[in-house]
Amino acid sequence: MSGIINLIKWLLIIIGAITIYYTVSLQIKYDGITGKVISEIISPKLHPKSMSKVYMPMINTLLDTGDIAMASIVRVKVADDVSNEDVEEAMESIATAKGIRSVGMLPLSEMVELQTNDKQRFLKIYQYCSPRTAMTMVDHSDAFSAYLPCRLALIEDKSGQRWLYMLNMNAMIYGGAPLPDYLLKKALVIQRAMTVIQNNGAKGDF
Repeated sequence: MSGIINLIKWLLIIIGAITIYYTVSLQIKYDGITGKVISEIISPKLHPKSMSKVYMPMINTLLDTGDIAMASIVRVKVADDVSNEDVEEAMESIATAKGIRSVGMLPLSEMVELQTNDKQRFLKIYQYCSPRTAMTMVDHSDAFSAYLPCRLALIEDKSGQRWLYMLNMNAMIYGGAPLPDYLLKKALVIQRAMTVIQNNGAKGDF
């Protein structure tokens, strides 16, 4: 019996030593990240939903796919009986109804075809913006300007299936410290509008 107890003690000592080693290694290698994580646990600064809505889903997708871009987007399959023109018309109509301004399109595949004379799989970028909300967001943090304008990509994948891709706005809304109420309301309105544009666009539904 005493032999088993001693074995358990030694196992706990070894596990403790390994834990301390990796904790110290992370602290040194990543510029004090361990202390920052402990500080966040003790005195949270991030949004309470940051882990459930942003970081855990992102990490799961990243580990499954190895693709950081895929981990940061939302995509919707375009219905087979809906043409690219139907998608575009539906999105433009919904954006207007939602008070979101269309601020340009970038027909990338068409541009490359003109440059190379080689047929490309379809790729077109649609850009939308709510100018007042955009300025409110930038007044809160200049870094939000990198998210502007909101973009949707209509792309044909290598198997011929078409998708509408959009950045996952949860990172902007829930990923950091809680947004002020006035800004959170505006951000959620834009997120809901862009989600409707994406989902209904994929169905060609006005």
